[in-house]
Amino acid sequence: MQDWDDDAEYHAAVGRSWLMVVIAVMCVLTLVGVALVGLLAVFGVSEVLSIVSG
Repeated sequence: MQDWDDDAEYHAAVGRSWLMVVIAVMCVLTLVGVALVGLLAVFGVSEVLSIVSG
């Protein structure tokens, strides 16, 4: 177990954790965007909208 003897070390670790969370969220959003652009390119806008709306 980590020996947190200094608050600065703890806050640095928390900051790195939040940075990793932000990077992961950005990667997921990028992948969703690429998939959406791919769907729009393959099926066209009207077809994708009809699939999404049911």
